[in-house]
Amino acid sequence: MTNHRDKFFLWTTVAIAATVFIGFWFTYFGPMFAGSHESDVPAVHLHGWTFFAWYSLLVTQAALVRSRRMPLHRTLGGLSIVLALLMVGTGLLVVGVRMDDALKTGDPFWSASGPAVFATLVLFAGFYVAALRMRRRPDWHKRLIIIASAGGMGAAMFRLCMVLFGPGSAMWLGLLGTNLFILAGMLRDRICDKCVHPAWWIGLSTCVVLEAGALLLTPTPLWQAVSHALAAIGRTFGFLY
Repeated sequence: MTNHRDKFFLWTTVAIAATVFIGFWFTYFGPMFAGSHESDVPAVHLHGWTFFAWYSLLVTQAALVRSRRMPLHRTLGGLSIVLALLMVGTGLLVVGVRMDDALKTGDPFWSASGPAVFATLVLFAGFYVAALRMRRRPDWHKRLIIIASAGGMGAAMFRLCMVLFGPGSAMWLGLLGTNLFILAGMLRDRICDKCVHPAWWIGLSTCVVLEAGALLLTPTPLWQAVSHALAAIGRTFGFLY
């Protein structure tokens, strides 16, 4: 049966993917298409394009569910695993190398934001794995995929907020603003189902705690330890960068 439920999840994935693309347009896709992007680091480009491919696949998968093409949806689910592994792996590598440089040079941006970027990778990976485990329970699976997608788009939202609101509040708005998609899902459930699915509550509370914690605790010894651990990853695997 095709109904408003499928429409919501399809159009939410479209909104998420569009936000990601627009956010990265300013610092990556735009300069790339204009031939002015300065980086020639393979890991940066691999991360950027697998990121773009995953969020494009997100929309494709939602469209396949809406059109009831489930065999193809399940087949492409295997491709999403490969993309997710590449996204997280290259993301950790890029963050690790940048954190290692920041600890040596005192780069204020990466010194302050490295753990927060790491938090977005943790949220994406954690909820994506949870969604895979719940793939036989569609009500959980589709919501967990939305939560994983929202949790992983903090860097894109940050870039968008930098353009819209300036650097002063961009980090807070960028990280916490991703939860608007979760809140939209909760509102949909309240209106259409008369109750909010527990996946949304779990997702929202986990995302807010980890995102806010990454920002509030950055100057503390705990997050300094996280920063040094990320830098160690950069030193160990920097040859792949």
